[in-house]
Amino acid sequence: MKKCTECQVDVLDNWNACPLCDTPLIESGKRSPSTSFPEVGLRFQRRKVKQSLTLVSLLVILIYFISQSIWRFRFFGLEFVLFGLMVTWMMVLVLIRKRRNIVKGIVYILFLFSLLSVYFDYILGWLGWSLTFVIPILCISALLAMFVVIQVVRLQAGDYILYLQLAALVGFIPFLFIQMDWVVIDLPSWLSVLFSFIMFWSVLLRHGKAIKNELSKRMHV
Repeated sequence: MKKCTECQVDVLDNWNACPLCDTPLIESGKRSPSTSFPEVGLRFQRRKVKQSLTLVSLLVILIYFISQSIWRFRFFGLEFVLFGLMVTWMMVLVLIRKRRNIVKGIVYILFLFSLLSVYFDYILGWLGWSLTFVIPILCISALLAMFVVIQVVRLQAGDYILYLQLAALVGFIPFLFIQMDWVVIDLPSWLSVLFSFIMFWSVLLRHGKAIKNELSKRMHV
């Protein structure tokens, strides 16, 4: 990459003189990027992220207490809800820092925590709590993190397609546990399936036009 000493700007491509002032360019020592086009960052406000996360967390806790007063769950305590919210916060914060590939970040985090829970469940005598509680809670946390990120980060239409695919995948995993009779209690898995269904259709309805246009480009329709 070359630099203009008069304009104090970096110039890409094979220029010998500054295209602005025609001053001879010098080598700046910087590595040229792979493209001549400027990189446009994803725009979001950290304050809005925190507000959205706080609102979602309070809403989830409120729904839990309302459900608890109606059905009296003895097997699904507040600690599981708080664990899910903690994972959600962690996912969103990591994704904001690594926001260049949000979907991949969600998959990696979900996969890592799931493997750790299955491993500890196994070495502790296999009580099944990893499949019954932890993985469905992780799936719900991933869906909540996806929802918050979609609201605060401006993404391309192609990213919405990946979100729809991931929502369908996340909802399928606990449903598979139910069908294979691997869980002691079905409720957490059904909640994950329900969250996945809501997430899938909410993104499709809100961003359906952008998704349709992106699919048309990719399939050359």
